[in-house]
Amino acid sequence: MDRKRIHDEVIEILANKLHQLPPPPLSPEEDDGFDYDSQRLIPDITSNHLDIAEVSMDLEDAFGINFDEALPGSEGLETIGLLVDHIHTKINAPRAGAKD
Repeated sequence: MDRKRIHDEVIEILANKLHQLPPPPLSPEEDDGFDYDSQRLIPDITSNHLDIAEVSMDLEDAFGINFDEALPGSEGLETIGLLVDHIHTKINAPRAGAKD
């Protein structure tokens, strides 16, 4: 899955769950240049750790991954851009035992 698609899905999930984030534009003409990637999950978008837990579960379900090491908003996953990169890496990492 490419990074743009992951980015768009992450933004949609976050905007639907955390109403502090503006929804993504419906068309390129509506794009106001809002920089989603630099938005810090905590405290810019939410300071409620329950919100982060719910979003984490939604992201895990949407992408078939687990946030084993750290939840979104924690060190290394502070911004939306870092979160998208993390998900992109997890989805596209070679599976152990997979055949070529």
